[in-house]
Amino acid sequence: MRSARRWPDGYGNPMSETPDGWVFADSGNMPWQVMGEGVAMKAMAAADGRMIATFQFQPGYVGGAHEHADPEFSYILEGSLISQGVLMTAGHAYAARAGTTHDDFRTETGCTLVSVFKVPG
Repeated sequence: MRSARRWPDGYGNPMSETPDGWVFADSGNMPWQVMGEGVAMKAMAAADGRMIATFQFQPGYVGGAHEHADPEFSYILEGSLISQGVLMTAGHAYAARAGTTHDDFRTETGCTLVSVFKVPG
């Protein structure tokens, strides 16, 4: 068995890649990266221009309007979230098609979710 090669993900988190073409991460050993007031992220893995990340939104968080140039997929792990007027709780998910505007994203209780989206930049 080969040992894992370790490399930073651009956010300072360790990830391992083995075998070729596979990326593995242990989010429990990754620190939360503060992204702004009321929101933190763990960038878990990336491949072929897409990434998977866990986001933690504090109670009262309201996201700014933004465009989705590419699809985005999110799954609620805990808490509740209102997105585009739809109240979602743990176990709910959404998919946003490319070209959509996300202009209603907020949580009154706090929320943790996993999201897959295009690597920024």
